[in-house]
Amino acid sequence: MDAVIKKRKFKKETPVRKRKGFRIAKIIVFALLAVHAFSLLFPVAWAFLYSLKSQVEATTGNINALPKQWLFGNYADAFKVLEVVENGIKRSMPVLFLNSLWYSIGAAFLGIFVSSMSAYAVAKYDAPGRKVILNVVIVTMMIPIIGSLPSQYRLFSSLGIINTPFYLLVFAGGLGFNFLILYGYFRNLPWSYAEAAFIDGAGHVGVFFRVMMPQAVPLFTALGALALIGAWNDYTGPLLFLRSYPTLSSGLYILRMMSARVQNMPVLYAGILLSAVPVIVLFAFFSGKIMDISLGGGLKG
Repeated sequence: MDAVIKKRKFKKETPVRKRKGFRIAKIIVFALLAVHAFSLLFPVAWAFLYSLKSQVEATTGNINALPKQWLFGNYADAFKVLEVVENGIKRSMPVLFLNSLWYSIGAAFLGIFVSSMSAYAVAKYDAPGRKVILNVVIVTMMIPIIGSLPSQYRLFSSLGIINTPFYLLVFAGGLGFNFLILYGYFRNLPWSYAEAAFIDGAGHVGVFFRVMMPQAVPLFTALGALALIGAWNDYTGPLLFLRSYPTLSSGLYILRMMSARVQNMPVLYAGILLSAVPVIVLFAFFSGKIMDISLGGGLKG
């Protein structure tokens, strides 16, 4: 009889123990995530406080202390003082901003537009070699980027697109990450939409632009936000292939590497933080749509 009572008590206590263990696990996970978040936010907060100091205080005082004078004017000075000298030509902060703008928008638009056409063709048309193309895309994404830089430079140099805006054509390859996401999306779209358009007299081009593409607008928005963020933060490409058109990322990188020429380091840090503002705003507005890429229909099938 005592054994039966103990057994019943054990069964009743098990859910309580499970809830307690789950609560402890949540506390541990929360603590780990809090430490990770602090490790990400602390450098930004430190750079912000450092950017508000004077040059004298930044060089002679405690770099970890709060500013004695909060010089918010350093952010306005960044547009006036910071400039990159390349081939004897000075380029100020507004010029770097404009270069980042056309570079990011052009790269994002060409990459998504061409990838949407190639992904739609491979997903919806039973052409010979479609599986080969898909496998080639997956394999090429495994190749390290650093390992392909020498061959890329030789190819771009032969095409004569280095140091010219035509360098943006390299983003019109139509393959890669955007291709895989769009391929999965178009693969799951019912072909009945296209058949109804064919009955109304539409052609293949009309079906793509008028029927299929409008349905993928939310996915285009998410991919566009990701592409813009990636291109805006990219400094390797402009640094190697667009030396005459430095962007904010590549220009500030050059200034940071040549910090001996920068007399006012807090102003440089102010410029670095200003360059990150568009990315933060873009991510804040489109973070939900970016998450939908991994949770929505783009990765199905």
